[in-house]
Amino acid sequence: MQSNTRGILLVLLFAAHVVVADEPQTSVTTIDGVEATGELTIWNAEGLTLAVDGQPLAIAADRLLAVRQLASSVSEPASTETITARLQLIDGSVLPLTNYTVADHRATASIRLAAQPLTIPTDNISLLQFAPFEDRVADLWSDLTEKQLAGDVLIVHKKKRTTLDYLTGLLGDVSNEQVTFHFEGDKIPVKRSKVAALGYFHARQPKPPAPICWLKTRGGAQLPLASLALKKENLQLTTISGIKLRLPLASLQEADYSLGKVTYLSDLQPTRQEWTPRIEFPESARLISKYGTPRINQSFSGSTLSLKWPTIVKQATRSSPSKNVIKMYQKGLALRSRTVLQYRLPPQMKRFVAIAGIDPATADQGNVQLKISTGDQVLWQGEIDGTAPPVEIQFDLNGARQLSILVDYGANLDFGDRLHLVEARVTK
Repeated sequence: MQSNTRGILLVLLFAAHVVVADEPQTSVTTIDGVEATGELTIWNAEGLTLAVDGQPLAIAADRLLAVRQLASSVSEPASTETITARLQLIDGSVLPLTNYTVADHRATASIRLAAQPLTIPTDNISLLQFAPFEDRVADLWSDLTEKQLAGDVLIVHKKKRTTLDYLTGLLGDVSNEQVTFHFEGDKIPVKRSKVAALGYFHARQPKPPAPICWLKTRGGAQLPLASLALKKENLQLTTISGIKLRLPLASLQEADYSLGKVTYLSDLQPTRQEWTPRIEFPESARLISKYGTPRINQSFSGSTLSLKWPTIVKQATRSSPSKNVIKMYQKGLALRSRTVLQYRLPPQMKRFVAIAGIDPATADQGNVQLKISTGDQVLWQGEIDGTAPPVEIQFDLNGARQLSILVDYGANLDFGDRLHLVEARVTK
């Protein structure tokens, strides 16, 4: 399945693309950075096949990066059931619930993804969060887990639901009316309406097996999959904890295959990081000495990383002048001239992929020279100018374990030199 995949993808990428309106369309991204869109005909643990312009395109699972069902081509059936809680399992699964009860350490969880309620031992449950889903509960739970608590946690609303408090003890049965909680030898019934979340303590948590992918649904579920199979318009799934589900393909938002295949530079600690201002600061100017040091996953102004892309708006009789579209990116680096970065790369990484452009806020002036090398070998270099479109960069690493990036002064010295190196990553 892997043979000639990349070459076929490149040909299909530039082929004329005809979309049949009534056929659900699936978008696939590979670790080579190539995208293809078509009708999904086969999908299982080994890989998938797309029908692109009537031609089958087979892609092995180890080459996949992401699979997305395009929202414009699907129509998920509406549901009258109200999501009342979210259940998080110890394997990382997140299940939006319509009802949740516990009897004798076994939870009965009703979810939209299953026709019948699921029975889940509480030994497999990490956190249950009742609606509304507040960020404060997630933050509190994160703090509590770092403290390595020695018991279950009951998190309750206080002061007319404006604050949270918690007790550590032992969780018992849960009904639609109350939660039974054992605290310092006492058995305490707590009205369910006062409960914000339930946290289950586990002295030993076995390391779960690695999933083939993480599947996200439009309804908010996140599932680490051990197996999957496309059967007509439905996906038959088994999670790594053994939960079996059958859900419509239309409910798919994304299947993320990137675990272990992709490492973003913004997630790595550089082995060397130097920023040299064009005009040297005095030793006493400590507050501004970090002015130009790299920013991680944000711009120098603190906003989301972005790039300005030109587009041409086509009308019935003519094409209008190009207009600029600002696209946002969650991952990447903001770098000023003159900056030197060096990274030690994870093993078995084969390619480098990134997009380079000037911060739209300084695009009229920004101009830098960018050089990317591995050891003594320069693998990419060129000019990045704010008045030109961003540059897509890809090259083979040739087995290198060290990566060096130099952002040097361009035509305008250091005026406006705010480079955004977005989606910068190495892949297997």
